[in-house]
Amino acid sequence: MTFEVKLPAERVKDEFEKVYEGIKKVASVPGYRAGKVPRDLLEQHYSKTAREEVLKKLVPETYGKILEEHKIDPVGYPDITDVKLGLNEEFSYKASIETKPEFSLKNYKGLKVKRKAKEVKEEDIQKNLKSLQEAHAQNVPKKDSEASTLVNKGQDEEKEKVLPKLDDDFAKDMGFDTLDKVKEVIRQNLKARLEQESQADMEMQVVNQMVDGANFEVPDSLIDSEKNRLLKDANMRIEYMQAMQKQQDPDKKFSLSDKDKVELEENTSRQAVRQVKAFFILDKIAQAEKIYIKEEDLEKRIEEMAAQHKKTKEDVRKRLEKNHGLDEMALNMRNAKVMQFLLKEAKIT
Repeated sequence: MTFEVKLPAERVKDEFEKVYEGIKKVASVPGYRAGKVPRDLLEQHYSKTAREEVLKKLVPETYGKILEEHKIDPVGYPDITDVKLGLNEEFSYKASIETKPEFSLKNYKGLKVKRKAKEVKEEDIQKNLKSLQEAHAQNVPKKDSEASTLVNKGQDEEKEKVLPKLDDDFAKDMGFDTLDKVKEVIRQNLKARLEQESQADMEMQVVNQMVDGANFEVPDSLIDSEKNRLLKDANMRIEYMQAMQKQQDPDKKFSLSDKDKVELEENTSRQAVRQVKAFFILDKIAQAEKIYIKEEDLEKRIEEMAAQHKKTKEDVRKRLEKNHGLDEMALNMRNAKVMQFLLKEAKIT
């Protein structure tokens, strides 16, 4: 829905007066001390700054009144267009607001979920050991007469790849006491990965059951935004595959066919609709079950991020506050809590 907002010129003028009074106290103009700059020069040097400050004040104020008067529960942030603002003029703009869809929650407790087996196979441990062995291979000169002849002629020496023996000495080179200890670490890492995959699979089962049973329309703008995000992720994966292909075979180019591109576009569109529906369902469950993220939860997460990236908490918070990153993090944390609740209530086999 779109609203047109208007404020009379007198109200706008009052706000400009307040802003210029604030600017005057700190304004730096050659030939004048702070607090003594004439108004005409302030307008000449600081008109852009003043306009930005007035907008920062008037847009949130009037937008808040729209939400309050019309009892609107918005989704995301409004699209502000057609802004008209001048010192002695009427202030106006248009605000396009997406609202949450109306729907009833179906039963979300006691969902049937299958847990994948989490057993680590011996062959997977051996595959990982083999990869480590390959990573620590060395290229050494070939010991034969032909190679010696080539060296004497000043040509490149022939080399062969030699794999290290998989024994305790190999383990010590990697910082472990024995080869059995290396195997145990590999086993634990594989187990942790299987547990993560199992958890992600159960969460996907829960989301699929709820979305498949949901019949409501979602805002097009959110679908487009989610689709663009999914396409961006897909293109990054394609670029990575292209880079890997180039390393392995420089003459062979990895690219998507026109058919693959159409299929990617269609799959992404369908997935975007499901993701947005899932967002609204999780949001409604959070409200119904009173699942929230407290300020101390956010602070703890910011501390963890600061320690991880060796930054101060203030630096991390400032970075997150840009482009609504803090809101997004809080939302992701809350949705994770909702998912924990749903799996706790689920019938897992």
